[in-house]
Amino acid sequence: MKTKYKLVMKVPKPPKSAYDHGRFISQLIENQIKHFHEVEKSLLKPGQKLTHVSKIKTELEASKYLKKMTALLHPHGAEKPQKAAKRRTIKKNVKARKAKSRKKPKPSKRRRK
Repeated sequence: MKTKYKLVMKVPKPPKSAYDHGRFISQLIENQIKHFHEVEKSLLKPGQKLTHVSKIKTELEASKYLKKMTALLHPHGAEKPQKAAKRRTIKKNVKARKAKSRKKPKPSKRRRK
C-alpha cells in the first residue's frame, strides 16, 4: 500500500498533567483570549452581552470561552465530527480479474490493403 505523504511523523499524546482545570492561565492563553475578545466585539449582535474576559482565570474557564468563540467563528466545526466510512473490499473474482488484466490482446496478423 502506498502512502499518501512522503513523511508522516507520529506525535505523542501529551501527558495528563499537561491540562489542569484549576491551574491559572498562562500569558499565551491570556493573549489568545484578548484576541478572541476583540473578534467577539466585532461579531456582537445588538442586545448581546460581551463576555467579561477579566474574570477568566483558570484553564477550565479559558477552554470554555475559547470553545464558544471557535464555534462562533466556525459553525460547521461545532458539530461532532462524523466517523469516516470504512472502505469496502470486494474479494469476489479477484483471481479472475488478475488473470484478465495480465492477458494482453494479440495484434491481428491481417494486413491492410
